[in-house]
Amino acid sequence: MKLKFENVDVEQCLRSVMERNTKHYQSDFEFDVGSMERIAQTKHPERTPLYWMSRPSGTWCFRERDVFIRDSDAFYTWQFYKDTRDTILAYTVEITGMEGAAIKGNLYTQDYRAMAEHIERTALPAASVTVQFEGQSEPMEFRYAYYHEHKLSLHAQFGKAEKFRLEPAVPGLLRGILASEQEYRHNFIPGVFENHLDQMIAAEKRSVTHFLKEAAANAPRPAHNKKTKEQPQR
Repeated sequence: MKLKFENVDVEQCLRSVMERNTKHYQSDFEFDVGSMERIAQTKHPERTPLYWMSRPSGTWCFRERDVFIRDSDAFYTWQFYKDTRDTILAYTVEITGMEGAAIKGNLYTQDYRAMAEHIERTALPAASVTVQFEGQSEPMEFRYAYYHEHKLSLHAQFGKAEKFRLEPAVPGLLRGILASEQEYRHNFIPGVFENHLDQMIAAEKRSVTHFLKEAAANAPRPAHNKKTKEQPQR
């Protein structure tokens, strides 16, 4: 069941997921909270949806737009765990602002593996990249293919990248994908966050089992070598 949890304490809710599902590297979550706080303090935080996941060894948090650009770290990371047995609990996060010290916003459940497959089919290739190098007053833009081929020499010349932004060939297509994702999740059923976690963990375990069964069924079968009876030497 697709659920949404509106006007919740985002950090408190996701921390409860992390503490339940992430056994190692729980400190990853503090980096996620820092990113969420920075977005919450911007003028229009709702314009920067995030994809967040808890896994047995750590958490990840990425901007939605980056997940849908095929050559990004966000895209590759979101794809990486779909072939594992790990229990992955994932949410789309819409931050609406700060209320005192609390990060407020809306959470939307994800079926991680189904979402990863959807992203694989939908994501757009990167065409250009804008890089803000350390100590440079203005960002520099490169064709992505050129940057990818000459990355080491560019960083040797200009230094460390402070900011990095990929763009597809037609930015309007990406905006259309993100608008469609937003419209889709806004139709999710309202739920109570505290009541759903056990159900989500059970559903994720079923999803892993189903995925592994499908993978096993579709795996190529090894060829059977016919053994010939050894003839005795005369």
